[in-house]
Parts: sequence; C-alpha cells; structure tokens
Amino acid sequence: MTNQTRHFLLTPEGSVREFSSSQAASVAAGANKLPEFAGHRVRYLQVTINDDNNHELKVQSAGACIRFDADGRLAEATPPGENEAITSFEHDACIQLALKGLPAASPTFH
Repeated sequence: MTNQTRHFLLTPEGSVREFSSSQAASVAAGANKLPEFAGHRVRYLQVTINDDNNHELKVQSAGACIRFDADGRLAEATPPGENEAITSFEHDACIQLALKGLPAASPTFH
C-alpha cells in the first residue's frame, strides 16, 4: 500500500502552485516563509492518495484558507469563508495534478 500527500496553493492570480511535503511542513512550522504571499490570504488544498493492495485508489482532499504575515510566514489557517470556496474546477484540477504520473490501473466496476 502506498500513500502520498500533495499540497497545492491556489494563488490570487488564479494559478495553482504545488509544494513538496517537506516544503509544506516547513512553512506550517514557521521555519520557512513565502515572501511572494506576504500579507495575503490564499486557499490551500491537500490531496492524499492511497493505493491499496487491490489496486484501488482512494483519494481524499481537505481545503483551507491560510493567511501570511507581512514577512510571508504562515499566520493562521482557517476553513474557507463564504467568498473563498474552492471551486469544483480548482478541486478537480488539483486532483488531476496529484494523479498525474501514477501508473494507470484497469478500471473496476462496482
């Protein structure tokens, strides 16, 4: 069984930026800053993919809004506000990016 977690920021300009798990952990711990997001509140999507022994993929996602201080350090993480929802298009795009490069499996019909 393999397990991988991918981290995506949805930027104010409308693009998607991916971070490695170590980069995301460093930012979350306050050990690393992102000056390009200083003073901004951005949306974040975490995608976890589990591949069990039956070759069935399980995909889970969780979204949040994160605010950076004036230096680009993570100041807070909260659920998205009413006007900050992650759209289904953005969600699906991040899921597709997370699945990219995984070996194709034959479909299973239930």
